[in-house]
Amino acid sequence: MSDEAIQEPLEQRYGLTEITDLGQYSTALTRLLERGRRERCVALLSEAEAYAAAELLGQFAQLDPHATLNQLAASLASRLYSCLGA
Repeated sequence: MSDEAIQEPLEQRYGLTEITDLGQYSTALTRLLERGRRERCVALLSEAEAYAAAELLGQFAQLDPHATLNQLAASLASRLYSCLGA
């Protein structure tokens, strides 16, 4: 990874700096998720951390299952559970 990439804020690196509302935020995160599915995978979390993240995302998703961000959380939770073999 280059020094420039490390210095660049994450929001800027992943295209989230121009977001003005929740709809745009959901769309941008969905695009980012799709991009992530095409990139090489590396382990960033332990299995226990991934499980905890999946649980939290799943709980958030259940608050309002029809909201766009909650659906995204459910999708991420499902992918984490799948990777964990749950």
